[in-house]
Amino acid sequence: MTNGAAPRRMIILGGSLHHPGGLEAFCERATTAITNHAEGWRAEWVPTETAYFQPTRRAGIREAWRKVSRLQQIDVIWLQWSTLLDLLFLILAKRRGFRVLVTPHLGAGARLQRSSILRRVCKRWLTSADGFALLFDEQDREIDLPDCVRRSVVGTFLPRKLFDTPILAREGPELRLLHAGRLSEQKGTFRMIELCRHLHDRQIAFSAMIVGRSDSETAQSIQSAIAASGIEEKIALRDWMDGHTLRQTLTETDVLVHLSELDSFPLIVLEAQIAGAVAIVADMAGASNMVRNYGGFVTQQGEVAAAADWLAHQDVATLRLRAADAAALARRDYAWDVVAGAVAKAADYAVASKG
Repeated sequence: MTNGAAPRRMIILGGSLHHPGGLEAFCERATTAITNHAEGWRAEWVPTETAYFQPTRRAGIREAWRKVSRLQQIDVIWLQWSTLLDLLFLILAKRRGFRVLVTPHLGAGARLQRSSILRRVCKRWLTSADGFALLFDEQDREIDLPDCVRRSVVGTFLPRKLFDTPILAREGPELRLLHAGRLSEQKGTFRMIELCRHLHDRQIAFSAMIVGRSDSETAQSIQSAIAASGIEEKIALRDWMDGHTLRQTLTETDVLVHLSELDSFPLIVLEAQIAGAVAIVADMAGASNMVRNYGGFVTQQGEVAAAADWLAHQDVATLRLRAADAAALARRDYAWDVVAGAVAKAADYAVASKG
């Protein structure tokens, strides 16, 4: 804000209070960060309530529609796009004459991209946007976006407490592995167990922890797989942790194993890197970008043997030193003021667009 001028108003539009998760946490953090750190801007959050749509949830969407319809004196709407219904809000906002910046919260595996019909519909509607604010470089390579709309890379807002947690020095010869999240085959839980078996066969000193929840059938299968691995004593299975406990666990982790086939932009990977761990990921666009920036290993098609070979050739002390250096770099890149500044710049471009 300069010369005493009133700040520009931004509406962060998206997310669903009836189903809180990563997107809703992003919106909440973004609202605070933009208001506190983006010079000349203040932000308000309006959820669209479009997640997991059912007819019984129409009232929430109608109320969000009314709020957008009544908006006045808004400089830009920052739409968080994750569903087809979200793009109807884009159409509404453009009909109201607002500038709209769009951030995709989906990847190549999303139904909106797998279906050629839905992909074409989304691309056509998105041509009316005034800018794309991408979560990571090359995100637009896995999502079909119209070429006529300007792109900016802004990053994401991670929990503030991550940056306040010190990067602890890891000690001892044993590698400590962690797999955390919703536990399933597609999320890579069973590949984590397989990786542990490969490391044991290569006589690499390690301990492993699997943290998260799943349905009862999957939980039984995970327990059976651990028992069948022959190394039950090396793999600890834990229920989901609260934020503080998970952050503490990450500061004691050497390697986060996230061989998911679903997650385009897994925040747990960034959180681990900021805590001083390296990451082993499948070749998903966002996760691969994180490893290119801050170190680790990308497996092709989630091949576990290749990941085990890579770990077997690492000097543990050197691996830890590189991870600590990368953590300092990631903390600098994802500081709230840095990301908020990138969003403000993208919003400025959207405001100045010809619409």
